[in-house]
Amino acid sequence: MDSNSKIYIAYQDIPLHIFGSGLERTHEEIPLEYLNFSDAPELTQSTNPHRHNFYEVLYVTAGVGTHFIDFNAYPIEPNTFYFISPGQVHYWNTTVPIEGDILIFTDDFLLLAPSDYMVLRELSFFHTVEGSPALKLNETDHFQVTQLYRAIAEEFKAYDFRAASVLRSYLHILLVQIQRIYAIQEAKAGDGQDKIAQKLTRQFKQLITKQFVTGQPVQDYAGQLSVSVNHLNKTVKATTGHTPGQLIRQEIVLEAKRLFQHTDLTATEIGYRLAFDDPSYFGRFFKREVGVSPGQFRQDMSGRTL
Repeated sequence: MDSNSKIYIAYQDIPLHIFGSGLERTHEEIPLEYLNFSDAPELTQSTNPHRHNFYEVLYVTAGVGTHFIDFNAYPIEPNTFYFISPGQVHYWNTTVPIEGDILIFTDDFLLLAPSDYMVLRELSFFHTVEGSPALKLNETDHFQVTQLYRAIAEEFKAYDFRAASVLRSYLHILLVQIQRIYAIQEAKAGDGQDKIAQKLTRQFKQLITKQFVTGQPVQDYAGQLSVSVNHLNKTVKATTGHTPGQLIRQEIVLEAKRLFQHTDLTATEIGYRLAFDDPSYFGRFFKREVGVSPGQFRQDMSGRTL
């Protein structure tokens, strides 16, 4: 079984929203959609745990409730971004409907040129293991962002000559602007760590969130990042307190927890989907990493909202 097949199997039991499905597409020829939360609320404000095969940038301007992303709860607040990466499980629990704008897009739209892959790798808010997928804006940042959103909305509606190129450029500008704001907030809350080390660690984390099911050793990730295994080990340990191997195991455990919480799959089936051929070894692995057996974890989570 190849690595792509393994990734598909790991994702198939939790409802997966496919780009373009369930929505009336505005422009069929480009893998980007601009909409607001009032459009198809059964999808944009879904209360059912699900994930996507695309990226979402959600800008909430009003609403009351909670946004659940994997096993964390985030209060719904005005002037706040929420970022959803492919594969993450999320859903909403609202008492007042959400208002705001949504941008959804695929890798294919953002990554037109090889150099664009670095843009995605440099974004702190996608494929993050430890950082927050939520970002609250101050008044100044809110004004700048809403100007960009307005430009995107107008271009999306007009869809004039070379609109796809213009929209891709606007999306790049928006993501870079968000990254600047995110970095400032990270710096205020951080401990002055080396930015180069943080960047390498972030890129490593982003890779493992996409590739953990393939069972790649650390040296394969180091090769993709064009660094030595020793350098990757030292950098990741210094910036996170964990070794690269520990972060890979954390991502495997997160996916196992998702499947235990949101599906009826047995421990054996979940282990198989995560490339464990021996069910007993998967059980020992899970208990070692989580502290409880798979059965106890599922029992503890029964009836909880996360």
